[in-house]
Order: sequence, then C-alpha cells, then structure tokens
Amino acid sequence: MRDFDGSNSARHGQVVILGGSAEARDLAMRLGNKSRLWLPARDRVTGQGASDHATLAALAQSSDALVLAPHPCDVASRQLGSRVAAQADVRSLTLARPEWRATSRDQWIPMRSAREAAARIPAGSRVLVTLGRQALSELRALRHAYLLVRQLTDHNDPFPLPHGRFLHGVAPFTETQEIALMRRFRVDAVLTRNAGGPGGWPKIAAARALGVPVYMVARPRSMAGPLVSSVDDAMNWLETRLWLDG
Repeated sequence: MRDFDGSNSARHGQVVILGGSAEARDLAMRLGNKSRLWLPARDRVTGQGASDHATLAALAQSSDALVLAPHPCDVASRQLGSRVAAQADVRSLTLARPEWRATSRDQWIPMRSAREAAARIPAGSRVLVTLGRQALSELRALRHAYLLVRQLTDHNDPFPLPHGRFLHGVAPFTETQEIALMRRFRVDAVLTRNAGGPGGWPKIAAARALGVPVYMVARPRSMAGPLVSSVDDAMNWLETRLWLDG
C-alpha cells in the first residue's frame, strides 16, 4: 500500500497518536513527519518521555485526526483521548491489537477484574503477577498467596503487600526465559491481563508448557467510535478519511 500523503487535507494530514503500545510506535514510523506521538508515560523502548494533557489538547487542535493507541488495558488514556478529540472536534480512531485466545492446551481462568483474584486463586499459591505496580492496590485481599510481581523498571521500593516480592527484569522475555523463571521461583499460577500481542505472549506459552493455570483479567470494554486492530488498517482508515475524502 502507499505511504500516507494527506496533501489534500485542510491541515496537511497531520495525525496525533496517543501512544503507549508497540502499534503506536509502528504507526508513527509509517506516517513519518505527518505524525506527532504523545505518550502518557515514558516509553521504555525508545526512551521518549511522557507529556502533559495540555500538550495533547494543543496538538489535537492543530491536527486532522487523533489515533488512540495506548496499551490495550490503559482505560484512562483511552478515555482522555476520547475527551480531547471531542473537545477539539477532530476525528478519532482507536487502534488496539487483538486479544489472546485460549486453546485446548491452555488452563485459563477468566476474571473481570484483578480484585477477583483473592476469591479465585487457591491458598498457598506462588503467583507470577504481571499487572503493573499500579494494580497492586487491587490485590490487598490476596493475603493467602505469595506474589512475585514483575517490574520492568528498576527501583528499591519496599514490597507493599504482606507476602511476596518484586521481580525486576528487562523485556522482551523469551519462552525459554519464562519457563526458567517459573521453575526457579516455583510458580504455580500466573495473574495477568489480556493485553494481546507478541510481547507478553512468552509467559502464556511458558504457562502452557508447564501446565500452570493463568488467571486472565479481561480487557476493559470502553472503546467507542471506529476501531481497527492493526497498523495497516489504521493506515487505510487515515488514507480514506484524510486523503481520499480531502
């Protein structure tokens, strides 16, 4: 397909991308100087720092479209983007990669929220938790298990829950690494969100290989407006709305 042009649009085809996902980075690379990437938090891959909400609002005011492509489980950023698009009266598109799907070889226990973990995970379990530190408050009732909470940024903060520890590491991880980690720490349950994509898949594959159950928190369902699941589809949407319609 063609690279995005946008030369016929009123604002010269400028696109603001609310990022936080690998797809946001890929889309920004595809669009080149026709895009501005805004981040809700520092990108651990590129090192680009976060920006404030006022900057996003200003960028949207001078753009032709706002693409909402945060982490698929980042509801707050998606809601922020929707508000900004409405206030700026600019077209918006949500880009969210497909969810993971369980097979007959997987042992998934679906959950609507992380708070359900206290009622679902058996006493004495050793649980690999990959929900992010911001979700730890939802696990305060999970006092009957030992939690191994993955952290992708290095810090010396004390562990805030009664039983467990932080596991620091640098992504991406391979399936072999995940299997080794689960064996080393005697993990017998995984607690994660259905983020989709290849980046987090190795822990799911490792759990499958070891017969470890995965307590899978469902992806939030708050996506309004047009939705695409790939960068190619996002490019097609932008070309149709901003170039061909221009």
